[in-house]
Amino acid sequence: MRFESPLALLLLIFAPLFLESLLRDRVFRIRKRRAADAVQFASPVDLGSLPVGPRVRFRSTLLSALQVGAYVLLVIALARPQLGRSFRETEASGHDIMLTLDLSGSMQAMDFFIDERRVTRLDALKSVVKEFIAARTGDRMGLVVFGENAFTQCPLTLDHGVLNEFIDAMEVGMAGQATAIGDGLAISLKRIRDIPGKSKVIVLVTDGKSNAGNISPEQATQIAKDLGVTVHVVGIGGPEPAPFPMKTVFGTTQLVKRELEYDAKTLKQIAETTGGQYFNAKDLSGLEQVYAAINTLEERQEKAAEFTEYSERF
Repeated sequence: MRFESPLALLLLIFAPLFLESLLRDRVFRIRKRRAADAVQFASPVDLGSLPVGPRVRFRSTLLSALQVGAYVLLVIALARPQLGRSFRETEASGHDIMLTLDLSGSMQAMDFFIDERRVTRLDALKSVVKEFIAARTGDRMGLVVFGENAFTQCPLTLDHGVLNEFIDAMEVGMAGQATAIGDGLAISLKRIRDIPGKSKVIVLVTDGKSNAGNISPEQATQIAKDLGVTVHVVGIGGPEPAPFPMKTVFGTTQLVKRELEYDAKTLKQIAETTGGQYFNAKDLSGLEQVYAAINTLEERQEKAAEFTEYSERF
């Protein structure tokens, strides 16, 4: 709320002049000699001692309140009260980002912790990826998952709510137990290559070594380079043994350590060839730092203008 002509409010100092004379005299402490209220007969009769009804008693106060109230409202109307509504126009240089995530059997390893609670690599990845999505307002993002096979879970979209639903629905092994890194990259490139845009990025996340698929990581990397697509690679874990949940004969679950294959050389080559960065995350904190770094590398530039429009409320 604002007043377009605030000087008009100075007229409020004259509001007491609209009080009934008796109240005005009390406000300004004016003392006057008054003739006794009387009716002239052959001899004067004093009416001051007669009882006064409530209508007469409150008449002066009520009339004063109505007159002053009307005057105050007129003065406020003269000051032109206005209600404003601000809005912001943003022009952003958005990116097209494909999240290419490994859902092979090794993502079931439970060597990550959230709030001191042991979780699978996939659960940790979900929590961090959703934070990354939330920070990329205005970017089109899509999701490709791969294991032994690769397929598109969500095409490029500005509806990040839908994308988060697909992230929540991911399960270990839903694309097979093996790891087809080349196919995952190829499907992502197919989805992103024909989309008009200045910046096209793939964020590849895997915890293993390519051991399946029709296209090798090297072939997919060369295609990405030819198309001018940047691939940032996030390696989870390493070659060290990792704990996996195993069912015992008694129906309980225990953790058993298993050896894992981890091809850091190929992952680094994918990133370097396409102009991206290679990261390795071995815990939740490291994974969060990786996505924060990617967020910085793919910084969005925004030009914003603020507008305010006012409507009269006189």
